Amino acid sequence: MNMAKQISEDWSDILWSEKCKISMTNDNSQDQFDDLTNKLDLYTVINQALEKSGALGTVATVTSVYDIIQNEDAMTLDVSEAKTRVDIVDFDWIFPLTWNNKEVTECAFGSVEYIKGQKYVVLSVHKLNDQGNYVIYNHLFRDNNQTLTEVEMDDTAKEFDTMSNVKWFSIFKPLLTNNLFSNSPFGIPHFANAIDNLKAVDLCFDAIKNEINDGRKRIFARADMFNYDDGKQKLVFDPNDTSIYQLPNGASKDDLIQSDSDTLRTDSQIGALNTELNLLGNQVGFGENHYHFDGTNLSTATAVISSNSKLFRRKKKLEIGYESSIYDLVNAICYASSKFGQYNIDTADMVIQFDDSIIEDKEAESARAKGEVTLGLISKVEYRMRIFGETEEIAKQKIADIQEETLDIQDMLGLNEEEENQDNQQNDNKNGGEQ
Repeated sequence: MNMAKQISEDWSDILWSEKCKISMTNDNSQDQFDDLTNKLDLYTVINQALEKSGALGTVATVTSVYDIIQNEDAMTLDVSEAKTRVDIVDFDWIFPLTWNNKEVTECAFGSVEYIKGQKYVVLSVHKLNDQGNYVIYNHLFRDNNQTLTEVEMDDTAKEFDTMSNVKWFSIFKPLLTNNLFSNSPFGIPHFANAIDNLKAVDLCFDAIKNEINDGRKRIFARADMFNYDDGKQKLVFDPNDTSIYQLPNGASKDDLIQSDSDTLRTDSQIGALNTELNLLGNQVGFGENHYHFDGTNLSTATAVISSNSKLFRRKKKLEIGYESSIYDLVNAICYASSKFGQYNIDTADMVIQFDDSIIEDKEAESARAKGEVTLGLISKVEYRMRIFGETEEIAKQKIADIQEETLDIQDMLGLNEEEENQDNQQNDNKNGGEQ
């Protein structure tokens, strides 16, 4: 039933969607980041990285820049046409060099490319120099029947100094303890400890398929019925017809092994399948009754999830690990596009807001937060940070702008009221004089 793929997709959809938001410090940085996001299709890259890391255990995103021109003096770079690129690297092409329990600090990444039909292997090594800056070393190998020969690169710098301690790679892996390989920098898939459950689901699904196959109608015919017809020189029955069986010579239908019942048992088998789906969903963190097979389609629970549910707790746990991965990715592309491109994006105080609409009603959350502001339990700044996903600086600026506009309106209304009072006073004086 391809449940490993289904589980990886579902966790990716739950963790990251178009409702998630990445906020920068100021409006100018936000506008430039939004433009960069559209060009890189960043949200799709993040969603794919989450899905593949959930399926493989670990993937990496690697940032690079291209179309940089080195001027004739070899001292300056022309970045007017420079573009940023993000690639996703599967775990079997990731080679950690330096790591600890917290993070991978130095790493090499491989990939396969074909140029005019020739297979090449590209190796990119990210290492820290004595100044604490990352230097990227690029190597190109020609692959002749798995024999690698290093060749010179025409359009790629063999050594590229990023001039910063900002990592140009990010490791994506679920925040799950790797109980299969201790002291490994790699993570494990969501279903790594549910392989038996996956097999049980497929076994139940196969049982339903076999029940349909074994319970189909069968026709028995005498052996001489399968001979050629003398008149038309053709077989009486189609030899590929699996519903017709030849009786042994001298045997009748009563001599054959008989089934106890011709009634299909699919209902009980579907019940068994749903039991295994329930166990599987619980094992991979979705909780009970997440998956259900109705005999035709596999469906998933779509109702609002309680904040006390297993799904909610697992989601929040996974977000902790993936938030740092997304931060490293965004920080890398913003630095690369600003230092070696035409952008100027400030990532200080960047905020990554995940979507919790599947967990709780956002309107109810907004109403509750408004009540907390009224009671003085939280500030307006906290309200905007929580509901709109803004940074503290942006939230304060928005509130200041609103207050300024409100004062301007009040001043206008106050001025108009004063003018109206003066006009009334003049009319009263005039009327009094006439009397």
